Amino acid sequence: MIGRSFFLLSLLQAVVSGQWSGDTPPDVTVQNGLCARIPCRYRYPSNLNNEPRTGIWHNSEKNKEDSVAFHSVDPSLESTKFQYRTRLSGILRDNDCSLVIDNVTPQDAGPYFFRVDFGGGNRFNYHPVTRLSVTDFTDKPTIFPAEMVAGQPVTVTCIFNTSCDGTAPTLTWVTPADEPTSTSHSVTQRGDTLTYTSVLSLTPALKHHGQNLTCRVRYPTVSSEQILTMTVQYAPRNLSITFHDDANSSWVSVKEGNSAAILCSIQSFPASNMTWRHLGVTLNTTRSNNELWMEFPRLTRQDAGVYQCVAENEHGTAERDVTLTVEHAPWNLSITSHGDANSSRVSAKEGNSAAILCSVQSFPASNLTWEHLGITLSTTRSSNELWMEFPQLTQQDAGVYQCVAENEHGTAERDVTLTVEYAPEISQDSGCSQIPESVTCVCAARCNPPGELTWRLPLAHLSGNQSHGRFHTWQVAGGHLVNGTLTLRRGEEGEDVTALCLVRNRHGEAMLTVLMEVNGRDRTGKCVVAVIVLAVVLGVVTVSVITTAIFWAARCRNKRESSVMQRKEQKAEDGPVESPYQELNVGDRDLYSELQLRSK
Repeated sequence: MIGRSFFLLSLLQAVVSGQWSGDTPPDVTVQNGLCARIPCRYRYPSNLNNEPRTGIWHNSEKNKEDSVAFHSVDPSLESTKFQYRTRLSGILRDNDCSLVIDNVTPQDAGPYFFRVDFGGGNRFNYHPVTRLSVTDFTDKPTIFPAEMVAGQPVTVTCIFNTSCDGTAPTLTWVTPADEPTSTSHSVTQRGDTLTYTSVLSLTPALKHHGQNLTCRVRYPTVSSEQILTMTVQYAPRNLSITFHDDANSSWVSVKEGNSAAILCSIQSFPASNMTWRHLGVTLNTTRSNNELWMEFPRLTRQDAGVYQCVAENEHGTAERDVTLTVEHAPWNLSITSHGDANSSRVSAKEGNSAAILCSVQSFPASNLTWEHLGITLSTTRSSNELWMEFPQLTQQDAGVYQCVAENEHGTAERDVTLTVEYAPEISQDSGCSQIPESVTCVCAARCNPPGELTWRLPLAHLSGNQSHGRFHTWQVAGGHLVNGTLTLRRGEEGEDVTALCLVRNRHGEAMLTVLMEVNGRDRTGKCVVAVIVLAVVLGVVTVSVITTAIFWAARCRNKRESSVMQRKEQKAEDGPVESPYQELNVGDRDLYSELQLRSK
């Protein structure tokens, strides 16, 4: 500012006085490699206005022949180091003596003054001198960043400003090697400032995020550059689930009762909004951050399941699932048969096949075992289910079975009762016995489920504890055994009676036909029937008692076989006898005849 004021003051004085005068700044500083401009205005006597003139710049304090930096008439007189590098930026006749030095080097530093020569001794050295200082080249271009989105074309602008119109700089770009680009260049001037512009066109990719774009300005002897780190916006990618330093986990296992923390992280720009979800419910959320923790202070087995991390920014969405398993002892042990879950009792028909599944919830998977009467039937390792199969059931397969599940955290067990169902089976010891007052027949059968026992007589069907005329029935059932007793009280002479014992359940039926001899007098049978009747009355129906009674009844039956036939023949010779069923109608007599035939 001081130098410019001095220049204007000197110019004003020269105009007023019409004397020799000039204005140059006392100091000019330029960066190495650029061009230097020393402003200069000069005045001289007005009578020399139309005279030819020579302008000379010296790089010295005094007028020396070897210090000529510029000569307007004969450039050959210029010092070698200045040849082809100096010129005037103005016109001498317009009083503009400003000097331009291209590609300044440190050797160009020093004093400079202007000399004008009109010839005929009209010459003048304009002092004081201007001192030129050369500093290091520090100017850099400027890059104007643009928003970059992966896959979308973009332009990036680089400019360089200079106040010297010397050698023009060149602007170049250094880009990622695999990225095709195009550039355009332009130069504009505003006042003393020249603006060099280079526009780079490119399509950034995700891989370019974090790479550099370089704009470089170059002069013949110096250069500088500006670097832009590319910030490429892109949708979330590389979503990672981390648990206990195990990155990209898709399966996390923690013991029940312990704590757990799971980190979801993402790569994206701008940063993503993060969300943890479970069963469609949002658990926690963070805004504009590329990571989010999910924490469990104390895990329960109900915390097990699939969790989803979702990352989202303005360019897209990424998501990933992680399965959380909670290690625990076996629980919820279930017995399933024929689609019926949690069965404690299973029934199947004799001869059929059966399959019973034992399943349990546990982690890690349990070892499963089927046991029966203390004997291990089948075992599986590290599995949460085990089948027990019966290709063809027998009555001996019935009983209580136990399923045991065990893993490193505990044990669970459960019983199931297998019941084998079968059709009625008449005991071979069933039969009749006699005492003087009555005839008693016993019908014993085994079946499952318990059967319905019916005595079919010519005039009636009796079951349970019933009486009809001279007939009376008792019935006792226990477990798989049903025992029915039919007693005919003796009266006057009559016909023998054939009775049918029918035992029926849902799987089938069994029949026993017995002949009740009205006229028989087997005293041995009296004690047998008494035993059977006593057992029925007391309700003590055991296999041993019944078997003993029937055994004696069978012996009695064998002894009286011949006497029965004799009595029948005697009845035929003596003519008709009174029958306890004289009131039978035609239909009943047909049934009675059928029963007699079946008994034979």
